[in-house]
Amino acid sequence: MNEYIAALVDEFAQLGITYAVFSPGSRSTTMAMLFREHGAFETYMNIDERSAGFMALGIAKAHRKPVILVCTSGSAVAHYMPAVLEAQYSGVPLIILSADRPHTLQHVGAPQTVDQQKIFGTAVNYYEELAVPQQEHYYTYPRLVARKAYMKAMDVKRGPVHINVPLFEPLVPELDRKHFECGRQPFSVVPAAIQPGDACTIYDLLANKKVLILAGPSTNLEDADAILGLSNIFHAPILGDPLSNMRRVYDERVITSYDALLSQEVYRDTLRPDCILQIGQMVVSKRVQQWVASMQHIPIISVSPTMDYTNPAGNTILFVQSTPQGLVDALNMEISELHVMANEVHAEVADEELNTVDNGYLATWIDADGVGRKQLDTVAREQELFEGYTIHLLQELLPKNSQLVVANSMSIRDMDYFWSGNRHSAIIYGNRGVNGIDGTVSTALGIATNGMPTVLLTGDLTFFHDLNGLAVAKTHPLNVTIIVHNNDGGGIFEYLPQKGTPYFDYLFSTAQGLDYSGLATLYGIDFVCVSSNDELKNALQNYVGTAGVHVIEIPTSKERSRELHALYTTIPTNKEDQL
Repeated sequence: MNEYIAALVDEFAQLGITYAVFSPGSRSTTMAMLFREHGAFETYMNIDERSAGFMALGIAKAHRKPVILVCTSGSAVAHYMPAVLEAQYSGVPLIILSADRPHTLQHVGAPQTVDQQKIFGTAVNYYEELAVPQQEHYYTYPRLVARKAYMKAMDVKRGPVHINVPLFEPLVPELDRKHFECGRQPFSVVPAAIQPGDACTIYDLLANKKVLILAGPSTNLEDADAILGLSNIFHAPILGDPLSNMRRVYDERVITSYDALLSQEVYRDTLRPDCILQIGQMVVSKRVQQWVASMQHIPIISVSPTMDYTNPAGNTILFVQSTPQGLVDALNMEISELHVMANEVHAEVADEELNTVDNGYLATWIDADGVGRKQLDTVAREQELFEGYTIHLLQELLPKNSQLVVANSMSIRDMDYFWSGNRHSAIIYGNRGVNGIDGTVSTALGIATNGMPTVLLTGDLTFFHDLNGLAVAKTHPLNVTIIVHNNDGGGIFEYLPQKGTPYFDYLFSTAQGLDYSGLATLYGIDFVCVSSNDELKNALQNYVGTAGVHVIEIPTSKERSRELHALYTTIPTNKEDQL
């Protein structure tokens, strides 16, 4: 009696969705079996719903299209919440199909039954409950629901959607392929064209000013050329967040040592802009955020295809709803029209008067970055096991067309300092929607489903938080090398005001004293604990790019890491190197 679910499943296939992640359960039997039977979907089984949610998130990031999540009724769907929040705040499309008891079994004490109506609240782009359709719309109504879910997941602001699916017994469906074909109709979505909009206003605000571009986290690699185009128009330096993937461009206009530079007052003053062009999310660097907040009188123009306010300082004066490429096209059109108008009226206007003038601001940043990068790159000589050296080594050893997933907390901050980037750099991913440590292993495993060699860089607490995710490695062939910097606790608090306060070790450092060597037996994966940089190099050369899941544990000291961090990130300000 649940044959209409076949039309729902088929419509998702017609819309181009090809991945689905399941967690086991009885009430979801109908959906799970039909997704498997259809043939258009690559499916993954993950017994832990929290892990499954993040795995789907990783798949959606890597393949840049929605992923289906299927779970049973009861508390199962609630375990998706952390991944749903991350998807909402980072703009990742997920389509959640939660099986449910029918209405006749609600609020009467039926087992494994909770109120699943709008369980994710405002964390999803859209919610609908799939009703049992009337006969005349038996196969067309489920397709309509699938289309609405897809459109909301892929809206200008991409994100998760939730379809609750009450199902009657019997739950085992009739696997007759004719049900997949019933009710099919042509349907397509054409994206809205980007309009020039207020290009003239934007141009007038930025022309001939000291413009600084902040390139925030993004996995849209196509944005890189557009951001360079904006740099060309305004002669602007680009602060390239490691998750922006701008560092793969390897262009001198992409500044990478900004966090270390801005720790020095001389650089904060000399590098001050007239205006800021923020692309997408705010950069990870807290020091940059504080610097931006200190310049309340400096206008900030934010550019994003979504209408999300992403400047914690609150001093944005103009919001441009556009992709970077859309803005470049509009500005180039505006500049071309100015040239045409000048020629038509025979105005004595030289071309250079219509173009922005190079005021030397870009060169100032490039010179400063040379000083900063030179200092940061001295980490290559480090002999001790140290997070900064690991990042240097990864940059040398990661193969072309590889992927690096970076955990939150100290891992992404170390990347911000020590990853300079090059043309062959890995594509970098991270979960910076809500910046949590949960689900990181599962996200990396999901990203690895595209077949590219994948490395996860994480700390021990983040790794421990998602150990369940490793179970997928026993049932699905994935290629992931996990590097765990184990300083036995929360090393980031060594750098925060909590350091030195009462109960610091108990409340913040939170040492666990765990021995991870048993993972090899438990999950059937490779495990090695290195004791030197030579051993680390050998392990990376042996594991990265080879089939299976491999864990490399690197024991470090929180206190010593802080000392080495200060050593390598302090930029000289003597007269010889000063601007």
